[in-house]
Amino acid sequence: MNAMMPLLFKAWRESRGRFLLSVTLLATICAAGVIFRGSLMKVFVPNASFVGAPYVGYIYRLVYGGAARGLFTILVMVLALGGLQRERLHRVVGFTLALPVSRARLAGAQALLGLGQVAALSALPLIVLGVGSRLAHVSYPLEQMWRFGLLWLAGGVVFFAVAFLAATLFRSEYAALAVSFVFMIFYPVTVMFPPLNRYPLNLHHIMSGLAMPYFDARRALLVGAPPWMLLVSMMAVAGALIVLAVQITSQRDYS
Repeated sequence: MNAMMPLLFKAWRESRGRFLLSVTLLATICAAGVIFRGSLMKVFVPNASFVGAPYVGYIYRLVYGGAARGLFTILVMVLALGGLQRERLHRVVGFTLALPVSRARLAGAQALLGLGQVAALSALPLIVLGVGSRLAHVSYPLEQMWRFGLLWLAGGVVFFAVAFLAATLFRSEYAALAVSFVFMIFYPVTVMFPPLNRYPLNLHHIMSGLAMPYFDARRALLVGAPPWMLLVSMMAVAGALIVLAVQITSQRDYS
């Protein structure tokens, strides 16, 4: 672990600008949702479109099933960019490769830090909404925020892994990000058709609960037990993609 700490610090210095910007953007949309709820609720939950507390339906449509979730997906993919391909583009890769550590460790440290950042972003709405709602004297169930955070974490890890692999395969960060966006947009479309539509494969729906058996759309609440097997499977797929990216990094020529 001691040998890994300097590599994690190096990865942090490379990604901290993107991470702090991500925190700012996601926190802002959550905080603004609470502060300006009086006006926004008329837009997001018109004519009592949810059964139960209007504020619960409003937070779902704005955050967990709406704009904040889409922003989160984009941000975790941006966090996956960088690494040796970026250093190669900026002609500083020689310094990094001269360090007495393997390429696999370099890539592994970047992936490990990135996963930690994804976890932090997943939990951020819980903190901002929890504190903000209390200060504003409105209520959103804490248990719901934890469960949505878990869904965001699993989905975010998959999107991060896809972008991390793309950043390993392509020299240009723009190309890697473009491929990641294509995946984000068109993958959900492909799983709408038989035989894939028989299975819960739409990551956006898994994260938001939309059309999933563990989500009550009328009340905008997660119900029943979390889909543990589904979440574990998503983590396993993400882990396989990250391992593949690390293996490619260890064998690639960056000269």
